[in-house]
Amino acid sequence: MLETALAWREVERDALLEQARRFARQVRERLGEARIWVYGSVARGDFNLESDVDLLVVSPHLPPDPLERQRFLTGLAWGRLEARGLLPDELAHLQAKGALAFLEEGLEV
Repeated sequence: MLETALAWREVERDALLEQARRFARQVRERLGEARIWVYGSVARGDFNLESDVDLLVVSPHLPPDPLERQRFLTGLAWGRLEARGLLPDELAHLQAKGALAFLEEGLEV
């Protein structure tokens, strides 16, 4: 029984990561240069049936206005994908403040 549950989790995680990779390809088709990470419970492997797939998109080609940026990313996401976006200078600022701990276990896709 435990082996079956563990096998299901691995299959489900692989499927969620494939969704993230497809999203990353779409983003790069639209923006060109972009770094994209999966973070949170899916990256760690401790997700559940209600978990979303947390994504961070960093690109100099994202809209500068945060609301437009979110609209753009939401328009590309589907299903359980939940994307947030940062410009490279915003990422650097958060990194300098030590505010990127959530990416420590993240997976770049």
